Amino acid sequence: MSPYTLKGSTELDARINADLQCITRATSPFASAGILLGSYGRGEGTPFINLDGSQSPFNDYDLIVIVNKLTHRIRQKFKALEKQLSEKLHLPVDLYPYQASRLRKCEFSLLNYEMKYGHKVIWGNTNILDPLPNYSHTAIPLSEGSRLLLNRGKLLLDIQQRLKDPEPLTPEEHIRFIKFIHKVWLAFGDCALLAEKKYALSYRIKKDRIQNLEACPHRDLIIEGYLKAIQLKEWGDFQSLNHFNIKEEFKTVRDLFLLFFPWYRNQYSAHEGSFSKNLALNLKWNNKFSTTHPREQLYDTILILLQNKPSLSMARFYKLQQRFS
Repeated sequence: MSPYTLKGSTELDARINADLQCITRATSPFASAGILLGSYGRGEGTPFINLDGSQSPFNDYDLIVIVNKLTHRIRQKFKALEKQLSEKLHLPVDLYPYQASRLRKCEFSLLNYEMKYGHKVIWGNTNILDPLPNYSHTAIPLSEGSRLLLNRGKLLLDIQQRLKDPEPLTPEEHIRFIKFIHKVWLAFGDCALLAEKKYALSYRIKKDRIQNLEACPHRDLIIEGYLKAIQLKEWGDFQSLNHFNIKEEFKTVRDLFLLFFPWYRNQYSAHEGSFSKNLALNLKWNNKFSTTHPREQLYDTILILLQNKPSLSMARFYKLQQRFS
């Protein structure tokens, strides 16, 4: 069985191994350990099916890199390495530096939850993550779902902005936007499961649990879209979706997003951040006095922007979304 995918070939495994060795050579001089996260880290990555039937990597390479001391200089070093490796491997490489001494104090987030329970140590001590807290499988903060939806809403905004251009989509854009739309369907399903405390890391488990959803907007449509998105994730045959109508599918998922996101946020009442932290963040990033976390303000903003209503400038939104994603 493939360590990275459910249905991938041995040739694909060899390519991923080679890519990870390249990443290790470039980053290990600056980090004591590297941990692969995401779909490949869970063994559920997507094999992209080429025209000749061969397979290529498709998912980003998301890695936690453990450092002894986390400084601005170290962050900038890994940012530079991200760019170099992404260009060399022709796939996005994301490197998240964590300070070893602070692992035991890591907040309860989806990223840290996945780091704890769904990873592969690529180099370094295989027990490096033992100090992480034991996060409860049934107590994931629901605000993490809103964070996920914000990031997926940004993908919809990318499509919306591009569709304003009369130029036809390139084949690469067509594939990328199919991927974006299916990521939104996955977010709908994951957040519906979070709301009912049925979330799991593995899509193999979530495929069963999603069919027992009790209530959410357009329940049957979400279940159908979620299962189709998982199917594409397991076997990335984008060639079979040549007739996928980006404009129509975008409108369907955008309209559902505008209903689903407010519904999801109403499933919990806790606000993000503390009074003092939120005040400091707003003074720094928004130049205003507010005790609402800037990310929560972005939740409202993405809904406005997706309705083509005036709000923050796009450049300003993208900058804040990147900072608080």
